[in-house]
Amino acid sequence: MAIVKTYHYPNGTVYIDDDCYRDVAPDEMQRRIERLQKTAWELLMNQERRKKDEGK
Repeated sequence: MAIVKTYHYPNGTVYIDDDCYRDVAPDEMQRRIERLQKTAWELLMNQERRKKDEGK
């Protein structure tokens, strides 16, 4: 296992591990990308809802 990249964000840290992607079939990689996009979208929507609720 090797951490190849680290991203720091206000609400957390993301570590990119090359073992997660090595030897992955293209269709599996596409599923992973789509799942990540869905999760990111849900996080963004939840953040917007919280901002809206706090503003009431």
